[in-house]
Amino acid sequence: MKNLVEKTFKLNFGLRLCLLTAAGMLAVTLFLYYATSKDLGDSYGRAIYLINDLKIRIFPLIFASFYSIFILVVITTAIAVISVLYSHKIAGPIYRLEKNLELIGSGDLTVNTRFRRTDQLFVLADEINAMVRSLNHTVRGYGEALLRVQRCEERIEELLKDGGCGEGELKEALLALKSAIDEVKGINSGIKTG
Repeated sequence: MKNLVEKTFKLNFGLRLCLLTAAGMLAVTLFLYYATSKDLGDSYGRAIYLINDLKIRIFPLIFASFYSIFILVVITTAIAVISVLYSHKIAGPIYRLEKNLELIGSGDLTVNTRFRRTDQLFVLADEINAMVRSLNHTVRGYGEALLRVQRCEERIEELLKDGGCGEGELKEALLALKSAIDEVKGINSGIKTG
């Protein structure tokens, strides 16, 4: 069965996130480099003056940027946690749904798909469970009808083997076989195939 969330999408999303993070870090580094790269002048006194001036001007910016970075980290972490929690409400059920559909496709009609009431796909689980119950009922009906056909076949073989059976008994066994075959046909008529 094909994955509901394709691997190429996951890889592209991860790659884009990494590239975006690297681009952001590069932009901050370049900004700090250009903000602090000044000519210190042609004399020692001028260099000391520029360094002190830079210190006076940049330290408040650095501390302000540290607070800004701290706030940005806190907000980013909060957004990441919230995103993980909400994506789990969608990704978790999709993963379970995918596994359950694989089991159903392989013939396991005892699968019961359950999601939490807060999951986004909760309604879909009820529909899948209804489908599995319907399939289970149909397959059981087929099994019972085929068992009746087999019993009728065995009865007819038994009657023919004895040779001393009456025409009425044979006719009765054939009518039972026809009834069982009609039951299989009736079950089959309710199924659409392509």
